[in-house]
Amino acid sequence: MTVEIVAGAEVPTTTHTYAAVELFLFSAASWHPHRVHFDQAYTRDVEGHTDILVHGPLQAVHLFQSLTSALDGQARLASVSYRHRGVLYVGESVVIRGRVSEVDDERRKATVEMWMEKEGSGEQTTTGKAMLDIRQ
Repeated sequence: MTVEIVAGAEVPTTTHTYAAVELFLFSAASWHPHRVHFDQAYTRDVEGHTDILVHGPLQAVHLFQSLTSALDGQARLASVSYRHRGVLYVGESVVIRGRVSEVDDERRKATVEMWMEKEGSGEQTTTGKAMLDIRQ
């Protein structure tokens, strides 16, 4: 589904469930070797978490990939920012949502607020903002 770039328009929701292999590969690709992202025993026994933690930056990647897919070539990402707000464990499902918050037709710019929340509880894990350049 495609998002219409008008103030108040909702970005089509997507869901994602993180798998351990995905976290391991992201750790390797981003040179982020912290064991809480791939070693369950260490994460549980040493760090005191219930399971492997999903990287905040990986969640941000999925936020903005979801938006880019929904734009379907209508605009390009000019800049993004994000904030990691809560713990997400491997195997937990999240819903990615967003809303166009501002459109400047004259300058051909738009702002989109994005967030990721745990399926069921609605607890936000990552929030973000994307500034768009709208194509002609």
